[in-house]
Amino acid sequence: MKHKILIIDDEEMILTMLKKCLEAENFLVYTADNAKKALELMSVAPDIILLDINMPEMNGLELCQFVR
Repeated sequence: MKHKILIIDDEEMILTMLKKCLEAENFLVYTADNAKKALELMSVAPDIILLDINMPEMNGLELCQFVR
């Protein structure tokens, strides 16, 4: 079973780079470029979340508190 990672960042280049690196290590990677998409992806029950702190709309700390 592959471990699931959710990456949340508003910079496309960061999302792409991390996704490629982690998929090469056999992880199942989901990406979101904003808090709304991230909340929709919570249904996949990721094993770990990599979260950017500085994002528009809802910052990473607010999103982290909401997810908890």
